[in-house]
Amino acid sequence: MTASRLARRLLPSPEFLSRTRGLGWLGEYLRERPWLWVAHRRRVALGAAVGLAVGVIPLPTQMLLAALAAIAFRANVAAAIAATWLTNPLTLVPIWGLAIFLGRQVLGIHGPISAPKELALDWSQPSSWWPAVAQWFAELGTPLLVGLPLAGIVLGASLYVIVYIGWWMVIRMERRRRLRERALRI
Repeated sequence: MTASRLARRLLPSPEFLSRTRGLGWLGEYLRERPWLWVAHRRRVALGAAVGLAVGVIPLPTQMLLAALAAIAFRANVAAAIAATWLTNPLTLVPIWGLAIFLGRQVLGIHGPISAPKELALDWSQPSSWWPAVAQWFAELGTPLLVGLPLAGIVLGASLYVIVYIGWWMVIRMERRRRLRERALRI
């Protein structure tokens, strides 16, 4: 299977996005702009990098922001949306650990890292959730706020290289397989 076929199989289609609640407008937008949808090595790698870079920052609208950033960078929108799924509760601790490490390095903070208090939400009063979350983030401090964009850039660039080289290897293996098949026919 060629790399572009594999990418088309794994990435959501414009029709799927049209049926997805909240992203329906995106499917219509992409249908008219195939350059944002094409399964090309550079565009898919850039889309994945943009999606992961946006996905690292804890926002409730990660997929929407990743799609808008992919459109701005002329990257593959489906890869950007799919890459936001790499940030989930299982990957949160390592990503935030990297963010805090990078933030501390940039800010020149040395010494032990103090753990924040447990996030205490009063479930009976939803209006108190945002202040509690804001206070919890403030306790995590400036290193996290400085480090999250840096972690997004580092992880996005790493994913770009991984996708680009992985795609190149798949293409190379496919070419070798075709050459072997031709040699056997002769």
